[in-house]
Amino acid sequence: MVDPVTAPSLPAHLSLLRGMLIDAVAMLRSGFATAADIDTAMRLGAGHPVGPLTVLRELAPVDRELLGLSEIPAAELSDVDAAAEVPSWSGPVGVVGTGTMAAGIAEAIAAAGTPVRVLARSAASAERLDAAVAASLARAVKRGRRRPGEAGDIRHRVHCGLNEAELADCAVVIEAVSERLDVKYEVCARLDAVLPPGTPIATNTSSFRVGELAVGPDRPLLALHFFNPAPAMKLVEVVVPDGASPTLAAAGAAWAGAIGKTAIRCGDQRGFLVNRLLIPYLNDAARRLGDGDVTAADLDEVMTTGAGHPMGPLALIDLIGADVTVAALSAMAEAYPDPRLTPAAPLRRLIETGHLGKKAGQGFYTYR
Repeated sequence: MVDPVTAPSLPAHLSLLRGMLIDAVAMLRSGFATAADIDTAMRLGAGHPVGPLTVLRELAPVDRELLGLSEIPAAELSDVDAAAEVPSWSGPVGVVGTGTMAAGIAEAIAAAGTPVRVLARSAASAERLDAAVAASLARAVKRGRRRPGEAGDIRHRVHCGLNEAELADCAVVIEAVSERLDVKYEVCARLDAVLPPGTPIATNTSSFRVGELAVGPDRPLLALHFFNPAPAMKLVEVVVPDGASPTLAAAGAAWAGAIGKTAIRCGDQRGFLVNRLLIPYLNDAARRLGDGDVTAADLDEVMTTGAGHPMGPLALIDLIGADVTVAALSAMAEAYPDPRLTPAAPLRRLIETGHLGKKAGQGFYTYR
């Protein structure tokens, strides 16, 4: 037992990480995800130099005790039988939607050599997606990351159409429409009505449980959650509803690996793995700012220098958008009554003033 009178206080960066570290241990203890997947998710999905469980294991015992985490569960092995036969998804991939994520996902899949069929709502939206993919590839060529001929081949693998029948022979169809449960459910139901039996439908959500989008007992349904920007970010969260066959998750993970991504798997809870750890941590940082004895710049510096994070939490909120951050908190709070999910006062003030972050020119920092 640490003597509270004589014991040193926690370093500032560990104090701010405490909630995330506690959540990571709880995930491991509950079987929500393996230790390897938890750490990989936060490295590749949030850019942290090491994952939270590695952070804990590398701490001095006194710091772990101060955190209330002196006992760390042993790393668990995956319960999936490696010898089990995993279905192979081969052939074109369908993408429903034409926004930023849909365009990025289409480009990422096409870059792996797979034809992509994008279902758009209108000719205008199809043109916007084509233009977005072309602009992204042009930037990659300019930066020396793609050769011009390679970029042209990738673009030609992405075909936009307006007819759902064009998705009939796709190996899997990924919905990437707006992050509203009713909209996503309607899209999944429509796809279920037109796709052949057995064709998996994947959602790119992380705000909702996969089970909330279930449209029928016989339709394979899973999440393939890409991160923005999808062509560059290596992580894909693969999630199946409770009770689904483990081979569905294994097939999704294998497919993600085949297109050059790193797949992690976790239980079906709102936020999945990365956002369930990251978003409350960002809210913790905003709440700490509200104490009034630290500036945004000082708080961010604590995390970039103390924890080695590539970006401080308040700057990251500005990049994500205060509105998006609050929406993610609210979606999780609907399912989990946790005070840490109540948006902090500084976040609420940003929403009220329209200072949503970098996209608005003002957030915790000024970008004009």
